[in-house]
Amino acid sequence: MDARALSQIEIVYRNTAASLTYAQARSGKRFSLGCEERCDVVIHGDYVSRSHAYIEIEGSDFFLVDASTNGSFVQTEDEQVQFVHRGRIRLWGTGWISLGETLSAGDPVLFKDTS
Repeated sequence: MDARALSQIEIVYRNTAASLTYAQARSGKRFSLGCEERCDVVIHGDYVSRSHAYIEIEGSDFFLVDASTNGSFVQTEDEQVQFVHRGRIRLWGTGWISLGETLSAGDPVLFKDTS
């Protein structure tokens, strides 16, 4: 079995945990974050868009794709914080995502790439 088939990304926000597996992502499933109730992870905040961002896969890598008005801040395992606005960023290792606000001001989402 291909090792990638066992990989997944886990998302933890407050008391909610969810995951997106490699197989789900390869079949077209996206994992959505935003303030709309239909999102996979619902996050309420002054700067969070209805459908703020989603997670997708390309090759064997997971990416956060920002589709918002205010952008997203992402801190990856190397502790570097990057701002993404209507673009995408590779998620790797363990890190944090903050929608619309800096990590220190927002209510961040934990991610763990188990690839």
